[in-house]
Amino acid sequence: MKTKTLYLNNEKTAYVKAYLLDMVESVPFGKSRPAILIMPGGGYEYCSDREGEPIAMHYLAEGYNAFVLYYTCNKKYPAAFTNAAYALYKIRARAEEFGINKDKIAVWGASAGAHLAGCLATMWNDSGILNALGCEPQDIRPNAAILSYPVISGITSPHQGSFNVLLGENPSSSAVSRLSLENRVTPRTPPCFVWCTANDDCVSAHNSLVFAKACVSNKVPCELHMFDEGPHGLSDCSKNTGWNEYFYNDNCKQWIKMSIKFLEKYMDI
Repeated sequence: MKTKTLYLNNEKTAYVKAYLLDMVESVPFGKSRPAILIMPGGGYEYCSDREGEPIAMHYLAEGYNAFVLYYTCNKKYPAAFTNAAYALYKIRARAEEFGINKDKIAVWGASAGAHLAGCLATMWNDSGILNALGCEPQDIRPNAAILSYPVISGITSPHQGSFNVLLGENPSSSAVSRLSLENRVTPRTPPCFVWCTANDDCVSAHNSLVFAKACVSNKVPCELHMFDEGPHGLSDCSKNTGWNEYFYNDNCKQWIKMSIKFLEKYMDI
C-alpha cells in the first residue's frame, strides 16, 4: 500500500490523505478499484481522527482505495463544501493514476462530516460550486453516499453548533433551509445508506429520519438503520476508536458490513 497527500489550497490547510492498495492482477478490480472519500465529523470545528484513518482501513480491507478529507474548519459555508467538491473532482480526474474506477466513487461522512458528504450527494449541481471549480456536475457527483449519525437539518432537531459554524448565529430562514439537506434531495441524488442510534443525545435521530423520508419521496434508493442505543460518535464501534466501553458496540458495528453490501449492490461491485 502507498499513501499520498493531496493539498487542496496554497495554505495547505485542506488536504486529502490517499491510501492506495497495490495492484493485484488476478482479482476482478485489481487495476481499477472502487474508491471512497471519507469526511470525518467534528461539528465543522475540527476533523476527528477517530473517523478518518480507522474508517479507511475497513474499506481498504474490502478492496477500496480510500481518501480521507481534512477540510477547512471554523469557516462559514461554502468553505468546507468547496474543499469536498474539489477533492472529489481531483480524485476522479486522476482516477487512472490512483488505480480507481471513476464511476465507482462513494462518499462517507460522520456527524457534521456526514452533512458535508450529504452536500455532495444532494448539491453536486450547485452552480456556485461548479463555477468556482470550473467543472461539470458529473465531475463532483458521488456514485453513492454513506451517512453515519448525520447532521442533516437546521429545521428538524438541528445540531445547532454545526449550523452556527456554517451560517453564523443569526442566519436567515432561507439560508437554513438551503443547507437543510432534506430539502435538497432530488430524484438524481445518488443511493444513500444512513445509520444512527435512537438515543443519540447530540445529533437527534430525527435528522436521519427526515433525510430518509426525502429519499423515499424522490424514489432515491435508500437504506436506513436505526439501532436502539449507542452514544454519538461511534465511528467503527471498536476499542480502536472508542473512549470507553459504551463505544464498543457489536450491535451497531453491523453498519460496516451492511454499508459494504449496499455499495456492492448500487455501485455494481
